[in-house]
Parts: sequence; structure tokens; C-alpha cells
Amino acid sequence: MSSSPEPGRTDARQVLGSFLGMGGMACVLFLVLASGLVAPWYGVVLLALVWLVLFGVGVRWFMAHPWRVAALPVVMVVVWFATVMAGDVLLDWNA
Repeated sequence: MSSSPEPGRTDARQVLGSFLGMGGMACVLFLVLASGLVAPWYGVVLLALVWLVLFGVGVRWFMAHPWRVAALPVVMVVVWFATVMAGDVLLDWNA
């Protein structure tokens, strides 16, 4: 019995970044949807569309680039923060 995976199977440690990234994207989705408390509906829709695009990128990169997938939730949080702050300063979004 060998410790290496069977031919055709991938060791889960190789895609750890992908699982971390997709878990992070699920968490960020709650942040995006809760933005309705401070942003108008069109701001939330815009953020949700950006999230969907990044989620699609994560699905596409899942096996090939796992650590890039891990960076996607960080990118989405930065986009969310910048959007909400810009909306507050420029468009007077508030609770």
C-alpha cells in the first residue's frame, strides 16, 4: 500500500487554496447581500454581479490555479469596501 494517490486522482492538499478561496467567497456573499443596509438596490446588484464574475473565475481556476482562487475573496472585499465608501462619499449612501 503506497501513500501516493491513485493515478488519475488529485491529492486534496494540492487544491487547498481553492477550497479556502471558495469558502471565503461564500462568506463574502453574505457581506455583499447585507450591503442593502447601507447601499441602494442598484449598488447591491452591481456588487452581486462582480461577485458572480469572480465566483465564475474561481470555478474556472479551481484545479489549475488554487492559490489564485484563495486571493479572490480578498479582491472582493477590497472591491466591496471601495464601492461602499465611494457610494457614501460621492453618492451619499447611508443607512
